Amino acid sequence: MNTTLPPRLAILITSANGELSSTLAAMLRRLGLTNTRIARDSAEAFRLLSQSPYDAMIIDNAIGPEDGISVTRRVRLNAAAPNRAMAIVMVSGDMPSEQTREAQDAGIDEFVHLPTTAQTLAARLESAIAAPRPFVVSPTYAGPDRRREETPIDGQDRRTPVNGSPKPS
Repeated sequence: MNTTLPPRLAILITSANGELSSTLAAMLRRLGLTNTRIARDSAEAFRLLSQSPYDAMIIDNAIGPEDGISVTRRVRLNAAAPNRAMAIVMVSGDMPSEQTREAQDAGIDEFVHLPTTAQTLAARLESAIAAPRPFVVSPTYAGPDRRREETPIDGQDRRTPVNGSPKPS
């Protein structure tokens, strides 16, 4: 399967569902991405994130003991975290639109509704990694610029670019 993703990407799959983790890992292998680790809960995810740099995390919202939204928020708001600006793709089978919005407000880059295909997963990863939106920081939010369209800002632009990301215009 063709993808523009570099084959050595380090990806952390975070899901309490072993079957989902295995399926996602198999999809990534099919895409040529073999540098993956699996975390079965949020505690293991934080342990792995503290040990190694990752380019992306694919996170199931139902992971426990925290949900994926809380984990994303903790990763993004921790200024000392080495993986703070990595791409985060959330997967979920049934998530109400309000919760999807909450996940975006926590700092996810992309969202994948389950069931999914390797092509859809690749497209979301490519969007988050190959064509990332600028990473911005404010007192209550850190993550990709939530604006999908370029619109002028009324007043002063208070967003702060991080990790060499260009400041949004």
